[in-house]
Amino acid sequence: MNVGTNGILVDQHGNVLLIKRNDTRTYAPPGGAVDAGELPPEAAAREVREETGLIVLPVRLAAISYLPMAPHGFLGFTFRCLLRGGDITPSEESPVVGFFKPKPLPRRMSGFHRERVEKTLNHAEERPLFFQHSVSTFNKVARFVLRHVVYRWLDLKRKLNGQPKFQPPPTWQIHTHLLCKNEAGAFLWYRATEQSTWQLPGGPAAGLQAPWQTAVQLAHQQTNLHLTPHYLTDVYLGPEKTNLTLLFLTEDAPMATNGPLLNWFLPGNEPESCQPAQVQMVDKVSQTPQPTQFHTLPT
Repeated sequence: MNVGTNGILVDQHGNVLLIKRNDTRTYAPPGGAVDAGELPPEAAAREVREETGLIVLPVRLAAISYLPMAPHGFLGFTFRCLLRGGDITPSEESPVVGFFKPKPLPRRMSGFHRERVEKTLNHAEERPLFFQHSVSTFNKVARFVLRHVVYRWLDLKRKLNGQPKFQPPPTWQIHTHLLCKNEAGAFLWYRATEQSTWQLPGGPAAGLQAPWQTAVQLAHQQTNLHLTPHYLTDVYLGPEKTNLTLLFLTEDAPMATNGPLLNWFLPGNEPESCQPAQVQMVDKVSQTPQPTQFHTLPT
């Protein structure tokens, strides 16, 4: 899966920072791919500075979105940012940079960028939104033209100018786990057999489905319960440089009795047969439920 970020910055007049992309000639919030070993908020700050010259501080994850575009799908983190310094400076990737009125946004803007900007500007809660973009036939054709015509032409120009060839963004492995918490404060764990390790419901993303949708399906197979994600509590990078783990707290916990393959454990009282990294994740969630926190796992 490809992973990217956007930084949303609003000035004192309520105008939003946008760039005009050099590849599509459309407007978009500044942003780009997350590099291997980089946390999404770090990537957002880096991309905003590279594309606009402005130094920003991502202060809140406003939305996490998924674009089911072949071949890998695209997971996007959108942050509300504060201005810390710098001067507006266009770049090769962004020949036009400026603040634009949010109503109406520029007409030449892709549907998914428009949706991210509008939803982020209208969302004031600390709990981030999570949603999936729709993909039209136009989106698919535009993506094909970009990959097979525009990017090849840009690579040729770079070669003629003695510049290195464009390197595609890394492909990430995304795992999503659902944190189901009962009234006593215990979390739900499962295991495949009585000899297996206890784990949190969920697992790796697959195909072109949003990671949280895959987690819901896996959790139903693992627990026979219908768990509904409520909000994204934590994001972990690691242990590999292209691994991300998403933790979603679920809505009201369903009734489930303890058994050999399904059990409720209070944080700090998990048996040694629980997956160690997930035990640490649960402990952090119980201490800081909001806003979304970003962490790096030891390698």
